[in-house]
Order: sequence, then C-alpha cells, then structure tokens
Amino acid sequence: MESLITSRDNKYVKLAKSLSNKQLRDKEGMFIIEGYRNVHDAAKKGAKIEFILASDKCNYDLTVFKGYKMYTLAPKIFDYVSDTVTPQGVMAVCRMEDLAFTDIELDNNSLIVVCENLQDPGNAGTIIRTADAAGAKAVILTKGCVDLYNPKVIRSIMSSLFSVKVIRNKNIDSVFGFLKSNSIKSVAGALCTDSNHLFDADLMGSCAVFIGNEGNGLDKDTVKRCDVKVTIPMLGGAESLNASVAGSVMMYEFVRQNKTYIKD
Repeated sequence: MESLITSRDNKYVKLAKSLSNKQLRDKEGMFIIEGYRNVHDAAKKGAKIEFILASDKCNYDLTVFKGYKMYTLAPKIFDYVSDTVTPQGVMAVCRMEDLAFTDIELDNNSLIVVCENLQDPGNAGTIIRTADAAGAKAVILTKGCVDLYNPKVIRSIMSSLFSVKVIRNKNIDSVFGFLKSNSIKSVAGALCTDSNHLFDADLMGSCAVFIGNEGNGLDKDTVKRCDVKVTIPMLGGAESLNASVAGSVMMYEFVRQNKTYIKD
C-alpha cells in the first residue's frame, strides 16, 4: 500500500467519487462495489478490479486482496467517496463488461430472463440475484431499463453480477430475434384472454421469462409476440405482485418443471 490518502483531490479519490454519476461511469467504463463480502466475492469470481480503496480504520483482513492495487484513505475521505449509510471500509473500482448474445452459453433447458422498461433499482437487482440463484443463463435488460451499474442496483445484486451474464441496452426486436434463432420459448406474465395459470403452463425446455415495468407491465406488442402468456394465481386480497416477486415465482416454476436442481 502507498501512504495514507487524506485529500479529496487525490486522483483515485476523484475518480471513485465521479462514478456515482451515470455519464461519468459510462465515460470511464467503471463502477464501484462496496462492502468486504461483495469485494471479496467479486475478486473470487474474476471481476475486473482496477483498484481497491480501504479506510484506515477498516477492521477486515485486507491481506486477501494481495495482488490488487490498494490505496488507504483517511476515514473522512473514505466516507466522502462511499455511497452507503454505514460503510464497511472497503470498496473496489471495477471495469464494466459489455456482453453480447453470443456470450450466452445455452443448453437444452436454458432459462433466460428478459426485463423490459424496468425502472426500480431494487427490483432490477433482486431479479438478477434471483436469476443467478435459479441458474439462469443470462438476464437481458432492454433499452429503457434502469442502469445496471446504478449503485442501488449493485447493492441489490451483491456479487451475483459476476455469476450471471447480464446483457444491456438491447432493443426488443433483437431480443426476439435471438430467442427465435435459438428455439427459446418466450413467456410473458400478463393478464389477457389467452393467459394460462402459471402452474398449468408448459415451461418445459428452454424458456425466456419476460418481466415488465412496475406500473404498466409489459408492452402490449411484447405480450402479443410471446409464445406463452401466464398469470400467477392470486388467492388473497392483493391485486398484483411486485415485479421482482412475480419474476421470481415464474423463474422457480421453470426450475420446478425442468427439475434443473437435480444433478445427474
């Protein structure tokens, strides 16, 4: 490590602080992850870590990050850079990845998750994290979705960002083109005349689960283009489910039907 950094004018401090702004994140092609566990997991999963910043008062074992560029900040400077209410004293500046459809590794019962115009950072992060847990091959964020590298999204995803492939900024036509060319069934959560109850729908084989905007759901044209339309049975008084909850239920019904949790 170098000497203790005590100035906001330090180049690493200025760079890290600037990454709270989307335009500057996109310009630099970098983003921040915070918290010891998140940084540790990111390192284990092969994240492209540019450098690590640690508070001089950090109580965690930082020797696990041996081999990475690391800079120690005075506590007040670390708090200045941090985007969290109770910082853990360690963060990493990472390089963004721009993945393409060709980066998705498919098999005979692949799960793909497609988010259309999803706006809430917490929902986006939860969906990606659940997709990782459900063994999805990829999450596709269409143009109009919340920024993947928004700090609130990153906090919700945790280290799943480095476990599941996330394809960004795709238009819906290219998404359907990819699905069709790979014989992947498209499944929309939508209430319409030809909808089936989710648990009666056929989700066998490769499927793409579509999740729409929190307030308006999926675009009507998107629903029409999907092969299967499903509704989740509502047994109580609630009229609808949160987007991330509905998406999670759909993902795990796919898992149940395909029994992807059973290993040969």
